Amino acid sequence: MNMKNKLDFFNPIILVVGILAFLAMGYIGSFNYRFEDPLKTEVILTIIFACIVFIAGYFIANKKISIEKGQDFNFLNEKLLVGLTIIALILQALNLVLLGGIPLFNSTLKANATTNIWRIAYPLFLIMINLILAKYYNRKYLLLILAGALIFGLNGYRTSVLGILGSSFITLYYLDKISRKIGIAFIALIVIGLMAVGYIASQSIATQHWTLNPLELIFYRAAFTLEVFEKIIPLAGTTHGHILSMIFSSGSPRTFVGNYVLHYDVCLTSTLFGPAMLDFGYIGLTIQMLFMGAFLGLLNKLKKGIGIGIYSIILTHTIIWIETGPTDIMIWFLYLIGLVYIVISLKNRE
Repeated sequence: MNMKNKLDFFNPIILVVGILAFLAMGYIGSFNYRFEDPLKTEVILTIIFACIVFIAGYFIANKKISIEKGQDFNFLNEKLLVGLTIIALILQALNLVLLGGIPLFNSTLKANATTNIWRIAYPLFLIMINLILAKYYNRKYLLLILAGALIFGLNGYRTSVLGILGSSFITLYYLDKISRKIGIAFIALIVIGLMAVGYIASQSIATQHWTLNPLELIFYRAAFTLEVFEKIIPLAGTTHGHILSMIFSSGSPRTFVGNYVLHYDVCLTSTLFGPAMLDFGYIGLTIQMLFMGAFLGLLNKLKKGIGIGIYSIILTHTIIWIETGPTDIMIWFLYLIGLVYIVISLKNRE
Protein backbone atom coordinates (compact mmCIF):
# COMPACT_ATOMS: atom_id res chain seq x y z
CA MET A 1 0.00 0.00 0.00
CA ASN A 2 1.36 3.39 -0.96
CA MET A 3 1.94 6.12 1.59
CA LYS A 4 -0.70 8.82 1.65
CA ASN A 5 0.66 12.32 1.77
CA LYS A 6 -1.87 13.68 4.25
CA LEU A 7 1.05 15.22 6.08
CA ASP A 8 3.73 17.07 4.14
CA PHE A 9 6.49 15.29 6.00
CA PHE A 10 9.24 16.86 3.91
CA ASN A 11 8.11 20.46 4.14
CA PRO A 12 10.99 22.87 4.90
CA ILE A 13 10.51 22.55 8.67
CA ILE A 14 12.15 19.13 8.37
CA LEU A 15 15.41 21.09 8.17
CA VAL A 16 14.82 22.38 11.70
CA VAL A 17 14.16 18.83 12.87
CA GLY A 18 17.45 17.78 11.28
CA ILE A 19 19.32 20.67 12.89
CA LEU A 20 18.00 19.85 16.36
CA ALA A 21 18.78 16.15 15.88
CA PHE A 22 22.32 17.04 14.80
CA LEU A 23 22.67 19.33 17.82
CA ALA A 24 21.49 16.55 20.14
CA MET A 25 23.95 14.05 18.64
CA GLY A 26 26.76 16.57 18.88
CA TYR A 27 25.94 17.40 22.49
CA ILE A 28 25.97 13.71 23.40
CA GLY A 29 29.16 13.18 21.43
CA SER A 30 30.90 16.10 23.13
CA PHE A 31 30.72 14.22 26.43
CA ASN A 32 32.37 11.08 25.12
CA TYR A 33 35.01 11.56 22.45
CA ARG A 34 38.20 13.42 23.36
CA PHE A 35 36.58 16.80 23.94
CA GLU A 36 37.56 18.95 26.89
CA ASP A 37 34.07 20.28 27.66
CA PRO A 38 30.51 19.75 26.45
CA LEU A 39 29.07 22.29 24.04
CA LYS A 40 28.63 25.76 25.48
CA THR A 41 25.20 27.25 26.02
CA GLU A 42 26.04 30.01 23.53
CA VAL A 43 26.31 27.43 20.74
CA ILE A 44 22.93 25.93 21.58
CA LEU A 45 21.21 29.32 21.83
CA THR A 46 22.75 30.51 18.56
CA ILE A 47 21.51 27.42 16.74
CA ILE A 48 18.03 27.78 18.25
CA PHE A 49 18.02 31.43 17.15
CA ALA A 50 18.96 30.37 13.61
CA CYS A 51 16.11 27.84 13.58
CA ILE A 52 13.60 30.48 14.68
CA VAL A 53 14.73 32.82 11.90
CA PHE A 54 14.46 30.00 9.36
CA ILE A 55 10.91 29.22 10.49
CA ALA A 56 10.02 32.92 10.22
CA GLY A 57 11.31 33.00 6.65
CA TYR A 58 9.32 29.90 5.79
CA PHE A 59 6.07 31.30 7.18
CA ILE A 60 6.58 34.63 5.42
CA ALA A 61 6.91 32.85 2.07
CA ASN A 62 4.10 30.46 2.89
CA LYS A 63 1.58 33.06 4.01
CA LYS A 64 2.51 36.26 2.22
CA ILE A 65 3.51 35.14 -1.29
CA SER A 66 0.87 33.62 -3.52
CA ILE A 67 2.15 31.05 -5.98
CA GLU A 68 0.10 28.00 -6.85
CA LYS A 69 1.92 25.81 -9.33
CA GLY A 70 5.22 25.44 -11.08
CA GLN A 71 6.03 25.15 -14.74
CA ASP A 72 6.82 22.05 -16.74
CA PHE A 73 9.23 21.99 -19.66
CA ASN A 74 8.14 19.75 -22.51
CA PHE A 75 11.54 19.72 -24.20
CA LEU A 76 12.82 17.56 -21.33
CA ASN A 77 11.72 14.31 -22.92
CA GLU A 78 12.38 10.91 -21.42
CA LYS A 79 15.11 9.83 -23.83
CA LEU A 80 17.06 13.03 -23.27
CA LEU A 81 16.92 12.71 -19.49
CA VAL A 82 17.90 9.03 -19.51
CA GLY A 83 20.73 9.72 -21.94
CA LEU A 84 22.15 12.50 -19.77
CA THR A 85 21.86 10.31 -16.68
CA ILE A 86 23.88 7.55 -18.34
CA ILE A 87 26.45 10.09 -19.54
CA ALA A 88 26.85 11.25 -15.92
CA LEU A 89 27.51 7.67 -14.80
CA ILE A 90 30.05 7.19 -17.59
CA LEU A 91 31.82 10.41 -16.62
CA GLN A 92 32.12 9.30 -13.01
CA ALA A 93 33.43 5.90 -14.12
CA LEU A 94 35.99 7.74 -16.24
CA ASN A 95 36.89 9.85 -13.22
CA LEU A 96 37.67 6.72 -11.21
CA VAL A 97 39.75 5.27 -14.04
CA LEU A 98 41.79 8.46 -14.37
CA LEU A 99 42.35 8.56 -10.62
CA GLY A 100 43.87 5.10 -10.87
CA GLY A 101 41.95 3.51 -8.03
CA ILE A 102 38.99 3.72 -5.69
CA PRO A 103 39.11 6.79 -3.41
CA LEU A 104 36.86 5.13 -0.83
CA PHE A 105 39.75 2.84 0.09
CA ASN A 106 42.59 5.33 -0.33
CA SER A 107 42.75 8.67 1.49
CA THR A 108 45.27 10.10 -0.98
CA LEU A 109 43.00 9.36 -3.92
CA LYS A 110 40.02 10.69 -1.98
CA ALA A 111 41.76 14.03 -1.49
CA ASN A 112 41.95 14.35 -5.27
CA ALA A 113 38.64 12.69 -6.17
CA THR A 114 36.52 15.82 -6.61
CA THR A 115 37.91 16.59 -10.05
CA ASN A 116 36.34 18.78 -12.71
CA ILE A 117 34.87 15.62 -14.26
CA TRP A 118 33.19 14.79 -10.96
CA ARG A 119 31.94 18.37 -10.63
CA ILE A 120 30.09 17.89 -13.90
CA ALA A 121 29.03 14.27 -13.39
CA TYR A 122 27.53 14.50 -9.90
CA PRO A 123 25.15 17.45 -10.32
CA LEU A 124 24.23 16.20 -13.80
CA PHE A 125 23.26 12.79 -12.43
CA LEU A 126 21.51 14.27 -9.41
CA ILE A 127 19.36 16.60 -11.49
CA MET A 128 18.58 14.15 -14.28
CA ILE A 129 17.61 11.20 -12.08
CA ASN A 130 15.18 13.32 -10.07
CA LEU A 131 13.66 14.87 -13.19
CA ILE A 132 13.21 11.40 -14.69
CA LEU A 133 11.41 10.24 -11.57
CA ALA A 134 9.28 13.38 -11.39
CA LYS A 135 8.21 13.35 -15.07
CA TYR A 136 8.45 9.74 -16.21
CA TYR A 137 8.39 7.52 -13.16
CA ASN A 138 9.05 3.86 -13.85
CA ARG A 139 10.26 1.24 -11.39
CA LYS A 140 13.14 0.37 -13.72
CA TYR A 141 14.69 3.76 -12.99
CA LEU A 142 15.26 2.67 -9.40
CA LEU A 143 18.19 0.68 -10.81
CA LEU A 144 19.75 3.92 -12.02
CA ILE A 145 19.46 5.31 -8.49
CA LEU A 146 21.29 2.30 -7.08
CA ALA A 147 23.95 2.50 -9.78
CA GLY A 148 24.49 6.18 -9.07
CA ALA A 149 24.70 5.72 -5.31
CA LEU A 150 27.27 2.96 -5.80
CA ILE A 151 29.52 4.58 -8.38
CA PHE A 152 29.50 8.02 -6.75
CA GLY A 153 29.86 6.43 -3.32
CA LEU A 154 33.19 4.99 -4.46
CA ASN A 155 34.51 8.55 -4.34
CA GLY A 156 34.50 8.15 -0.57
CA TYR A 157 32.10 10.95 0.33
CA ARG A 158 28.92 10.23 2.27
CA THR A 159 27.29 13.38 0.98
CA SER A 160 27.08 11.98 -2.55
CA VAL A 161 25.30 8.86 -1.34
CA LEU A 162 22.91 10.88 0.80
CA GLY A 163 22.33 13.39 -1.99
CA ILE A 164 21.31 10.72 -4.48
CA LEU A 165 19.32 8.42 -2.19
CA GLY A 166 17.81 11.20 -0.09
CA SER A 167 16.60 13.37 -2.96
CA SER A 168 15.25 10.34 -4.85
CA PHE A 169 13.38 9.20 -1.75
CA ILE A 170 11.77 12.62 -1.31
CA THR A 171 10.82 12.76 -4.99
CA LEU A 172 9.21 9.32 -4.79
CA TYR A 173 7.44 10.35 -1.59
CA TYR A 174 5.75 13.28 -3.30
CA LEU A 175 4.85 11.08 -6.27
CA ASP A 176 3.17 8.73 -3.77
CA LYS A 177 5.36 5.88 -5.00
CA ILE A 178 6.79 4.83 -1.65
CA SER A 179 5.33 1.44 -0.83
CA ARG A 180 6.18 -0.16 2.47
CA LYS A 181 8.87 -2.33 0.86
CA ILE A 182 10.44 0.53 -1.09
CA GLY A 183 10.36 2.77 1.97
CA ILE A 184 12.12 0.23 4.16
CA ALA A 185 14.65 -0.52 1.41
CA PHE A 186 15.48 3.16 0.86
CA ILE A 187 15.85 3.95 4.54
CA ALA A 188 18.04 0.88 5.03
CA LEU A 189 20.19 1.85 2.03
CA ILE A 190 20.60 5.41 3.27
CA VAL A 191 21.55 4.38 6.81
CA ILE A 192 23.84 1.52 5.78
CA GLY A 193 25.34 3.50 2.91
CA LEU A 194 26.18 6.52 5.05
CA MET A 195 27.64 4.48 7.88
CA ALA A 196 29.60 2.22 5.54
CA VAL A 197 31.08 4.97 3.39
CA GLY A 198 31.94 7.13 6.40
CA TYR A 199 33.50 4.27 8.32
CA ILE A 200 35.49 2.78 5.43
CA ALA A 201 36.76 6.21 4.40
CA SER A 202 37.83 7.01 7.97
CA GLN A 203 39.76 3.76 8.24
CA SER A 204 41.67 4.52 5.05
CA ILE A 205 43.28 7.63 6.55
CA ALA A 206 46.92 6.66 6.94
CA THR A 207 47.71 9.06 9.79
CA GLN A 208 44.75 8.02 11.92
CA HIS A 209 45.60 5.86 14.94
CA TRP A 210 42.29 5.88 16.82
CA THR A 211 39.24 3.80 15.99
CA LEU A 212 35.51 4.30 16.40
CA ASN A 213 32.75 2.01 15.29
CA PRO A 214 30.35 3.30 12.59
CA LEU A 215 27.75 4.50 15.11
CA GLU A 216 30.30 6.22 17.34
CA LEU A 217 31.73 7.94 14.28
CA ILE A 218 28.40 9.68 13.62
CA PHE A 219 28.28 11.15 17.12
CA TYR A 220 31.96 12.09 16.98
CA ARG A 221 31.57 13.90 13.65
CA ALA A 222 28.58 15.84 14.93
CA ALA A 223 30.42 16.81 18.12
CA PHE A 224 33.60 17.82 16.32
CA THR A 225 31.75 19.93 13.74
CA LEU A 226 29.81 21.73 16.48
CA GLU A 227 33.06 22.26 18.39
CA VAL A 228 34.40 24.01 15.29
CA PHE A 229 31.32 26.22 15.25
CA GLU A 230 31.83 26.94 18.95
CA LYS A 231 35.28 28.29 18.16
CA ILE A 232 33.87 30.35 15.28
CA ILE A 233 31.41 32.29 17.45
CA PRO A 234 34.07 34.46 19.18
CA LEU A 235 35.50 35.18 15.72
CA ALA A 236 32.13 36.19 14.26
CA GLY A 237 32.37 38.70 11.41
CA THR A 238 36.16 38.80 11.33
CA THR A 239 36.70 37.40 7.82
CA HIS A 240 34.54 40.09 6.18
CA GLY A 241 33.15 37.97 3.35
CA HIS A 242 36.36 36.14 2.45
CA ILE A 243 34.75 32.69 2.69
CA LEU A 244 31.86 33.82 0.49
CA SER A 245 34.27 35.13 -2.12
CA MET A 246 36.18 31.83 -2.09
CA ILE A 247 32.99 29.87 -2.77
CA PHE A 248 32.53 31.69 -6.06
CA SER A 249 36.19 31.86 -7.04
CA SER A 250 39.20 29.67 -6.37
CA GLY A 251 40.47 28.17 -3.17
CA SER A 252 39.02 25.88 -0.54
CA PRO A 253 36.67 27.55 1.96
CA ARG A 254 36.83 24.57 4.31
CA THR A 255 40.62 24.53 4.32
CA PHE A 256 40.58 28.27 5.01
CA VAL A 257 38.28 27.63 7.99
CA GLY A 258 40.73 25.02 9.28
CA ASN A 259 43.65 27.42 9.04
CA TYR A 260 41.78 30.43 10.39
CA VAL A 261 39.92 28.79 13.26
CA LEU A 262 42.15 25.92 14.40
CA HIS A 263 45.41 27.06 12.79
CA TYR A 264 45.83 23.70 11.07
CA ASP A 265 46.14 23.05 7.36
CA VAL A 266 43.09 20.81 7.37
CA CYS A 267 39.72 20.79 5.61
CA LEU A 268 36.95 21.38 8.16
CA THR A 269 33.18 21.33 8.12
CA SER A 270 31.66 24.06 10.28
CA THR A 271 27.87 23.46 10.23
CA LEU A 272 25.23 25.28 8.24
CA PHE A 273 25.91 28.37 10.32
CA GLY A 274 29.71 28.56 10.47
CA PRO A 275 30.67 30.28 7.19
CA ALA A 276 28.02 33.01 7.44
CA MET A 277 28.84 33.61 11.10
CA LEU A 278 32.57 33.83 10.43
CA ASP A 279 32.09 36.17 7.46
CA PHE A 280 29.31 38.47 8.66
CA GLY A 281 28.44 37.64 12.26
CA TYR A 282 24.88 37.39 13.53
CA ILE A 283 23.59 39.71 10.81
CA GLY A 284 24.90 37.38 8.11
CA LEU A 285 23.51 34.33 9.90
CA THR A 286 20.09 36.00 10.18
CA ILE A 287 19.99 36.92 6.49
CA GLN A 288 21.09 33.43 5.43
CA MET A 289 18.50 31.60 7.51
CA LEU A 290 15.71 34.01 6.55
CA PHE A 291 16.58 33.52 2.88
CA MET A 292 16.74 29.74 3.13
CA GLY A 293 13.42 29.56 4.95
CA ALA A 294 11.67 31.74 2.38
CA PHE A 295 13.38 30.08 -0.58
CA LEU A 296 12.50 26.53 0.46
CA GLY A 297 9.02 27.72 1.38
CA LEU A 298 8.45 28.97 -2.16
CA LEU A 299 9.88 25.85 -3.77
CA ASN A 300 7.67 23.75 -1.53
CA LYS A 301 4.65 25.42 -3.14
CA LEU A 302 5.85 24.41 -6.61
CA LYS A 303 5.87 20.65 -6.11
CA LYS A 304 4.38 19.64 -9.44
CA GLY A 305 6.14 17.92 -12.33
CA ILE A 306 9.81 18.83 -12.41
CA GLY A 307 9.21 21.12 -9.44
CA ILE A 308 9.11 18.02 -7.25
CA GLY A 309 12.57 16.99 -8.41
CA ILE A 310 14.03 20.47 -8.01
CA TYR A 311 12.63 20.85 -4.50
CA SER A 312 13.83 17.39 -3.46
CA ILE A 313 17.39 18.03 -4.63
CA ILE A 314 17.72 21.41 -2.94
CA LEU A 315 16.07 20.33 0.31
CA THR A 316 18.31 17.26 0.55
CA HIS A 317 21.50 19.22 0.04
CA THR A 318 20.42 21.91 2.46
CA ILE A 319 19.96 19.14 5.03
CA ILE A 320 23.46 17.88 4.17
CA TRP A 321 24.73 21.42 4.77
CA ILE A 322 23.69 21.09 8.43
CA GLU A 323 27.05 19.41 8.92
CA THR A 324 29.16 20.42 5.95
CA GLY A 325 28.20 24.08 5.60
CA PRO A 326 27.09 26.03 2.50
CA THR A 327 30.48 26.26 0.84
CA ASP A 328 29.86 24.21 -2.33
CA ILE A 329 29.57 26.15 -5.58
CA MET A 330 27.81 23.16 -7.17
CA ILE A 331 25.00 23.27 -4.63
CA TRP A 332 24.64 27.03 -4.97
CA PHE A 333 24.24 26.31 -8.68
CA LEU A 334 21.28 24.10 -7.74
CA TYR A 335 19.90 27.00 -5.73
CA LEU A 336 20.26 29.14 -8.86
CA ILE A 337 18.22 26.60 -10.83
CA GLY A 338 15.59 26.75 -8.11
CA LEU A 339 15.60 30.54 -8.21
CA VAL A 340 15.10 30.57 -11.98
CA TYR A 341 12.24 28.11 -11.57
CA ILE A 342 10.60 30.32 -8.94
CA VAL A 343 10.97 33.45 -11.09
CA ILE A 344 9.47 31.73 -14.15
CA SER A 345 6.57 30.44 -12.06
CA LEU A 346 5.93 33.87 -10.56
CA LYS A 347 5.96 35.52 -13.99
CA ASN A 348 3.54 32.98 -15.42
CA ARG A 349 1.27 33.58 -12.46
CA GLU A 350 0.86 37.14 -13.65
